[in-house]
Amino acid sequence: MKLEKNELRVAIFILIPAALLLVFVLLKLGYSIASSTIDIYLKVDNISSIKKGTQVKIKGYTVGRVVEIIPVYRPALHFLAVMRLQREIQLYENCTAVIQNQNIIGDPVIELRNPERIGIALQNGAVIEGIELVNLEVVLQDIHILLNTLSGTASVIRDISTESKGNLRNLLGNLSSTASTFSAMMSTSQHDIVETLKSFKKTAKTMDEISVELKKHPVKFLFK
Repeated sequence: MKLEKNELRVAIFILIPAALLLVFVLLKLGYSIASSTIDIYLKVDNISSIKKGTQVKIKGYTVGRVVEIIPVYRPALHFLAVMRLQREIQLYENCTAVIQNQNIIGDPVIELRNPERIGIALQNGAVIEGIELVNLEVVLQDIHILLNTLSGTASVIRDISTESKGNLRNLLGNLSSTASTFSAMMSTSQHDIVETLKSFKKTAKTMDEISVELKKHPVKFLFK
């Protein structure tokens, strides 16, 4: 009888710390016994910027993390990052998930931003689109490449007319000024930066089309 009591005490002494350790590990991994978290799926085209453990923030405050990344093969290969978030955080449909770096050398984070017009609350299991915020250095590098391309185009039609050369110089000057303004804007504020990047991408595409047209039919383009 005494032996059985001692065995029971030893079992309790072993099982209780083991149970506490298991609970601690589960909480550390983002699981919740009291269902105080929700899972929101972030749809991204590639996973070069995020991984398991990537922090999710709202206005700089950490509200969760990525606990799993699921590949989806149809209709085209993309990924769903499972973001485990605090349930008390209020998110709404059409919210934005911006993938960005905390600084130049920092790990990427996912910044959630609610829409200006608040609508229906985001439910557990909802899917939102992820937008990758391009690093300032990469953007300026793209601008530099674009300016070099335009400079090469200008040399092709250098002897066509004095007026055309003047227009191209003005164009290059305007693009250089735009690059400086864009750089200053990026360093001072990130307000509406997502829309700005989309607009710049469209502009870069248009300028690339103009460059191709100039190289193919320079005289026709000028008269047009």
